[in-house]
Amino acid sequence: MRSVVQVALREIRERGRTKGYLISTVLTLLVVVALVVLPRVLGGPEEHTVGLVGAGNEEIVAAAVEVATAGDTPGEEPSVVIDSVSFTDRDAGLAALESGEVNAVLVDAAEIVVETAGFGGSNLPGLLQRGAAALELERLVSEGGQTAVEVIEVMTSDPLMTTTTSGDDPEDESRGVVAYAGLMLLYVAILVYGSTILSGVTEEKSNRVVEVLLSTLRPWQLLAGKVAGIGALGIAQFLITVVTGVVTLRITGVVELPVAGPVTVANLVLWFVLGFLLYAVMFGAAGSLASRPEDAQNLAFPMSMLAVAGLFASFAALENPDGTAALITTFIPLTSPFVVPVRVALEAIPLWQYLLAVAATMLAIVGMIFVAGRIYTGGLLQFGARVGLRRAWRSAAEQ
Repeated sequence: MRSVVQVALREIRERGRTKGYLISTVLTLLVVVALVVLPRVLGGPEEHTVGLVGAGNEEIVAAAVEVATAGDTPGEEPSVVIDSVSFTDRDAGLAALESGEVNAVLVDAAEIVVETAGFGGSNLPGLLQRGAAALELERLVSEGGQTAVEVIEVMTSDPLMTTTTSGDDPEDESRGVVAYAGLMLLYVAILVYGSTILSGVTEEKSNRVVEVLLSTLRPWQLLAGKVAGIGALGIAQFLITVVTGVVTLRITGVVELPVAGPVTVANLVLWFVLGFLLYAVMFGAAGSLASRPEDAQNLAFPMSMLAVAGLFASFAALENPDGTAALITTFIPLTSPFVVPVRVALEAIPLWQYLLAVAATMLAIVGMIFVAGRIYTGGLLQFGARVGLRRAWRSAAEQ
């Protein structure tokens, strides 16, 4: 394992300071920030329409506008505009919401009704929550005698209850959105950084550096180290990009990000690691079969299609988390990382199925490491034409 760590550190040290890696990281961050900021800067003020039912709503709307435009330059066009339409009763407000006349309905200064929770394309519920929180803090200060606990509670919780027109729990919808976003990130990470691992292995084989390394290392140590090192660099770049995007969205308030609980986040992290590790080992083994960078792209295709199959399996689980397709793909290691997080978010998977899926995926990773190590051993020192799986397997047995 010490040799594996040394190879991984070598990959991180050598590839992490290359101009290509550094430039790609900076450019990616700039693109992410630009995609979030430019539409708001160039697109004019953020406009919303809220329906009002009952009393006390106007103060919340006014406070929401005041909080949202606190950083605006005096005399210039406001960055946020919230128009309001009054309705006589709740049913009239909900009808206007479903027809698209309003973006949300504020009822009795206590409830926000929206069509769907999560990424709804509107930041209005969040603005109203901040406006209500500002009024509550103002009340606490005016009354005096407030405690730190009361202030913290107001600042860290939503004073208004949020419901949806469908009657579904907004928290359940938010968990589903977070889980789906997580598996999409896994899909992107597999395609982008799995290909990076494959290209890295092929590059070292094509320039014959591998012959020097194999004089002191076993093939499986070299494979494990390269997968760990290149994968760590890729994931680091990936996490920096995701965090930058989330922070930028939080600061600009372009969309209302759903809240993810610690259990949801921990589950996503677990399956992200398992899924990426499983596919990364496969990409690393495939790289040993290629002698030229051109061959590497062709070898990436089968793994990419497997990831696509996992993504489509997640669609089926999202549509029917208790269905036969979701149940079967839960226990297939190549699709488990895409399906299980969705079923967990929708609270549609028993504990025994979850534990069995984790165990099956971990066993698959161990088995894949063994198979990949043998393929890597047989294909690493064969140059010229692309090496077939059968030839690499037999060659490993002869060594």
